[in-house]
Amino acid sequence: MNAIQAKEISIEKILQNLGCEPTKSNQNESWYLSPFRIEKTASFKLNRKINRWFDHGEQKGGNVIDFVIAKFGFNVSEALSYLEKFDSFFSFHEQIFNSEAQEENTINVEKIMPIQHVALIQYLKSRGIKEYKTNDCLKEIHYTIKDKKYFAIGFENKSNGFEIRNKYAKICIGKKDVTLVSNQSQILRIFEGFFDYLSFIQIRDNKNLEQSDYLVLNSVGLITKNLSVLQNYRTIELYLDNDTTGNKYTELIIKSFQDSIDYRRIFKGYKDLNEWFSLCEIEVKF
Repeated sequence: MNAIQAKEISIEKILQNLGCEPTKSNQNESWYLSPFRIEKTASFKLNRKINRWFDHGEQKGGNVIDFVIAKFGFNVSEALSYLEKFDSFFSFHEQIFNSEAQEENTINVEKIMPIQHVALIQYLKSRGIKEYKTNDCLKEIHYTIKDKKYFAIGFENKSNGFEIRNKYAKICIGKKDVTLVSNQSQILRIFEGFFDYLSFIQIRDNKNLEQSDYLVLNSVGLITKNLSVLQNYRTIELYLDNDTTGNKYTELIIKSFQDSIDYRRIFKGYKDLNEWFSLCEIEVKF
């Protein structure tokens, strides 16, 4: 992908994938809480007509390449690589995020059931997940798009939407939102994706660790909308990804909540907890 092609990718789609939703919109513009920091008043403006953004708090803006560089700390080559994958992802299931195509490419959920399809069970095992049958958030979802039938693992969020995963798909059906698993604990453990959460559940059971509540972000950007949840806990354990974005939000949460602990040392050298868990058999040190 070259820069000209990359600039055609909608900034709005990338913001949606990060879990960012506008606080207000008109025909050409939308305002968002800044994806660069935690704030209460929206200062990030997107001009959808010309596909440009401007952050009034940072006093900078630009095109989609500029946004990816500012957000993730990429160089131009890394930004183009990221956007190439992003473009491929949305070309596969663009109806999820493109409101103009929503009517034409409607997703219909046909069936929700316990996971039983052998392909999905094998996919879970390939990610290191063997214990899943008792997890109430995890379902087998059968759905259609333009009369084509699909099935996948579905992880339910608090808005009754589903994070959809199989070997080929990574989408969301319904509204993008976090998943909060409550066990009436004073400890909250936070994960970016549900495979990290499922990995930890197996670690917890194997190590007889103390039970807790769990917040699965499903998109790390959603943490800014759910900071009030964190105020209810005595201890917050963070298991975000080992990347620039994970570093940023881990630092922000620790600054905002003094009883937060960064536990990423457990899977140092790996992208996330699930990658470490599925590839290594290392004694977990807590």
